[in-house]
Amino acid sequence: MSPSNGGITGLWEYPTAEILDDGQGRFGYTDANPYITYYLALGYLPNVELNFRITHVSNVPLNLEKYPRFGSYKDHEFDVKYLLLPQEGIRPAIAAGIMDISTTEHFRSYYVVGTYRVGQFALTGGWASDRMGGVFGGISWQPFDWLELKGEYGSMDYSDDIFSGKRPITEVEADYNYGAIIKTSWADVSVSYQRGDELCIAIYRPFDLHDRPIFGNKKRPYRDAPLDNLKSWTEVDTLDLVSELSVVIPNRLGVRNVEIKADKANKNLLISYENVGYSSEAEAMARVLYLASHMIPWDTNTLVLRACVRGKPVTNVEIPGEHCALLRLNALRKEYSQEALAYWANPSSKEDNDETWNYTSDPTAQDKDEHTYKAYVAYEPRILRSDYEDYDARWSVDVAYEWNSTHGQGGVFDVRIPVKRHGKEEDFAYEPWTNEKTRIWQAVFSNMERIDKNTFELYEAGWLDALWFGGNYWRRTYFDNGRYFTGIRLGLVHERDPEDFASFADDPICLYHDGCENIDLENDGWMGAALFQVGYHEPRYDLDLMAEVGKFVDDDDTGFKLSMMRHWDDVGIGFYVTRADTLRAGKDYSFVGVELEIPTNIFFGSDTNYIWNQDIIMTGGWPYYTGRVPWHWKDPDLMWGQLNPDKLIKNLYERLEQGQSMAKEMKYSMQEGGNTYVP
Repeated sequence: MSPSNGGITGLWEYPTAEILDDGQGRFGYTDANPYITYYLALGYLPNVELNFRITHVSNVPLNLEKYPRFGSYKDHEFDVKYLLLPQEGIRPAIAAGIMDISTTEHFRSYYVVGTYRVGQFALTGGWASDRMGGVFGGISWQPFDWLELKGEYGSMDYSDDIFSGKRPITEVEADYNYGAIIKTSWADVSVSYQRGDELCIAIYRPFDLHDRPIFGNKKRPYRDAPLDNLKSWTEVDTLDLVSELSVVIPNRLGVRNVEIKADKANKNLLISYENVGYSSEAEAMARVLYLASHMIPWDTNTLVLRACVRGKPVTNVEIPGEHCALLRLNALRKEYSQEALAYWANPSSKEDNDETWNYTSDPTAQDKDEHTYKAYVAYEPRILRSDYEDYDARWSVDVAYEWNSTHGQGGVFDVRIPVKRHGKEEDFAYEPWTNEKTRIWQAVFSNMERIDKNTFELYEAGWLDALWFGGNYWRRTYFDNGRYFTGIRLGLVHERDPEDFASFADDPICLYHDGCENIDLENDGWMGAALFQVGYHEPRYDLDLMAEVGKFVDDDDTGFKLSMMRHWDDVGIGFYVTRADTLRAGKDYSFVGVELEIPTNIFFGSDTNYIWNQDIIMTGGWPYYTGRVPWHWKDPDLMWGQLNPDKLIKNLYERLEQGQSMAKEMKYSMQEGGNTYVP
C-alpha cells in the first residue's frame, strides 16, 4: 500500500480502495512534471483518509503583468476518502472519495473504487468524474518487503487543467503509467514512467502517531526504583515513605509542586503534582505512576494521582493497588483502564482533611521551571501567499521568557528578531507585520481560576500576536465528567502598528494587495468579540466537537464557527468552517481551515512541554475582514484540555503500556550486553 502522485493511497494518478489506518500517515514529495506536489496524508478516523497537498505547476507563471516576481503557479488541495466496505470473502474493499474538496477546485473529481487484495497482489478498478475521466484500473504487486510494482490504465482528462489561462499539459502520449517503489526503514522512493513521456520520481516518509517519534530516536525510558526493600504498610515508616516520595519524584521526573498524603489505616496514598516537563499530561502521569509503583507498599489499596495546572488542582485519577503490582511486573495492559476512575478534583485541596489523610508532606520543588529563559530559531515560509518565485521565507531568532507560577498566573515575553529573508525585498501588502522590524511577538499575562468543581475561568491580556494587542476571556462549565461543556469566549483587541516595536496602529491595517480605497473599514480603535460555546467530547476517538455563535471582531460581523479537533494524546489536528456576514464568492461559508497542536517532541523524542499551536486557512482565496477572533497564547484546551477526565484515562493507560515496553527493551538490552541493569 503506497501513495499516488498526490499523496492519497493509490496507484499513480488514481486512488485505490485501501486507506491508511487511524493515526497512520505519510508526508512526501512527487515530481511528475509539470506538477510538483508536497503532501501530508493521514488516517484521521477509522475508515477515513485525509490528504492535504500543495501543487506547484512548474511551467505556468502566474499573471506576470500583475505579479512579475511570483514565479510559477501554486495551488493547494484537500482530498478525502471513505472506506464504505472492507474486503470480505470474494467482495473487494469499496471506497468513495472527493479530490480537491475545497480551495480552488482545479483538480476536483468524485470517485468510487474497489480493490481486491490476494497475497502479494492487489487489483483495483473504479469510476471517477470530471478530471479523472471515467473508468480506471490497475494492479500492484509486492514480491519482496522492500519492493512494490504498480501499473494503471485510465483516461485522465488534462484539458481542464487551466492555470492563468494556460494549459500545462497539451498532449498525452499514453493512458497508462507504471513504476516501482523501493521501501527502506527511513523513507520510500518511487520511480515511474507516466503519460508515455515523463520519468517521475517521488519520496515519502511514513509515520504513526501511536508510535512516535516520527524521525526515529528513542524516548527516555520510564524510571523505576529497586524492589529489594519493598515493604507492606505494617512494616513501612509512613513519614519516611511520604518524605522519600516527595523528594524522589520531582528530582527524577519533569514535575514539580509534589505533595504526598497517606492514609495508613486504609492503605491509601495521594500524590499531587504539576507537569512541567512533558507535552503530554498522560505521559507525565504515567511516569509518576510507574516510579511511585516501585516505591509504595506492595499491599496499597488505592493510589490517587492528582494533576494540577499552575498549582490549581484539576483532575484526580484513582488507580487500584493491583495495577501498581502489575506495573512492577511490566504486565499492565491498556484494557485495564476501565478499572480506574478519573474525575474533576475539588478546586481546594482542603477536601483532604486530616481525618482522611493522617500523614502529609509540604509541597516540594514549587519553583521548578517557574522562570524559563530561551532563545530559538523561527522559520516562516510563505508558499501560497508568496509573490516571489517559489516561496518567500524569513529566518528569525526569538528571545523569550516564560513565567509559570503555582498560583494560577503565567506569562510570556517574546521578542522576534529577523535575521535573514529569502525572496522579496519589500513587505507583503496583505501581511504588513512580516517586515524586517524587530518587535514584541507576544507578551501576555494569563490567569486561571477554578470557580467550582466543574467550572473553569481563564483570561489573558497583552500583545497576543503580531497583529493584536488586547485580551481574551473564557469561562467553561463541564457536565457528565467532561463529556460536555458550555461556555463563553470574549475578546477585546486593538490592531498593532506593524512598523513599531510595541505601539498601536493609528489607522486600520489594510490587508489587501491593491490598497483599501474601496474597502469600508469603519473601526479605527478597539474591537470586540463575544461568542457562546458548546462542546462535546467523543471518548472513543478523542474527538472534540465545538459550536460557537455570536459576534466576531469586525463591526457587525456575526455568525458561527463549527470545529472538530482529533487528538492522539498531545497531538491535535482539527478542522473548522466559519460562516459570518461576509461569504466567499459563490460559497455559503466565509472560510474553512485547519487547527494544529503539534508537540515539538513528536519529531525526535526529546522531553519538552512545548506545543506548537497554529491556525491555517485552507480556502484558495479568502475574505480578510470576516469571522476573525483574537489569537491567544494558551486557551482552555491547551491549559487543561488533556486533563479532561473523559479522555485522560484512555491516554494514560496507552502511555503506560508503551512505557512498560520501553522498560522491557532496556532491561533486555542491558542483559544482552552483559551489564547489570541500573534503573
